Amino acid sequence: MGSDRVDTSDLAGADPEVRPLPATARGRRRRQSLLDAAREVFARDGFANARITDIADTANTAHGSFYTYFASKEEIFVALLRELEEELRSPGPRDVQQDGDGSNRVEPYEQILRANRAYLTAYRKNRAIMVAWEQVATLDAGVERLRREASDRFVQRIEKSIRHWQDKGIADPDVDPVYAAMALTGMVSNFAYRWSARDADYEVGKAAEQLSLLWANSLGIRTPRGPGETSISRGRSGRQD
Repeated sequence: MGSDRVDTSDLAGADPEVRPLPATARGRRRRQSLLDAAREVFARDGFANARITDIADTANTAHGSFYTYFASKEEIFVALLRELEEELRSPGPRDVQQDGDGSNRVEPYEQILRANRAYLTAYRKNRAIMVAWEQVATLDAGVERLRREASDRFVQRIEKSIRHWQDKGIADPDVDPVYAAMALTGMVSNFAYRWSARDADYEVGKAAEQLSLLWANSLGIRTPRGPGETSISRGRSGRQD
C-alpha cells in the first residue's frame, strides 16, 4: 500500500465536476476499467505520485484514450471518490431487507449492525484512498465540498431512520434526530479514519458490534441484552447478598 501522506499541490483548485457517462455500453465499460485502474494506482502510489500513464497501463488502455473519458488526473480522482461514496452508503440502517411496503423484517439493532459492518468493510478495503480524501479535503475547497456533501447525505439518511424508529416507538423520543444523526455518523466515520490513518488493523466484526452497541444504547433501541442493560448491570442483578 502506498503512503497515506498526500501532496495536494497538483489538486489545488480542483472542481468536483465530472463529465457525463458515455452514451454507449462500450464507452461505459472502458470508463469503468479506467476507474478500477485508478483505484489500484491511487491506493498504491498516492495521489501525488500517481500518473495518468500508470492508470492507462493498468487498464490496458492507450494513453490517449484516457482523455476521452477524463480531462485530468484530478477529474478521475473525484469520479473515484463519488464511486467510493456509493459503496460506503450501501446499505444504510433501514435499507437492510425491506418488505414490499417499506417495513423491515430485521430488528433495528441488527439493521444498525449490518450497516456499520458494511461501512467499515468498504472503508478498510479502500482505506488509502479514504485517508487521502480526508487529507486533500483540508487543503482543497472543491474536494472539501464533495466530502461535506457526502457527509450531509449520510447524516440525512440516519436522521430519517431515527425519526422512523421514534414514530414506531422504538427509539427514545427525547433524542433530537438532527443532533443524534450528526454525532453518530461522526463517531463511525472518525473511528474508521483514525484507525486507517495510523495504518493500524482492527477486527471489523468487533468494531461494528461495539459501535452499534454505542449507537443503539444512545437512542434507547433494544440490543441483544435489552434496552439499557449491560454486562455490569446483569452481574449486579444476578448477585445474591
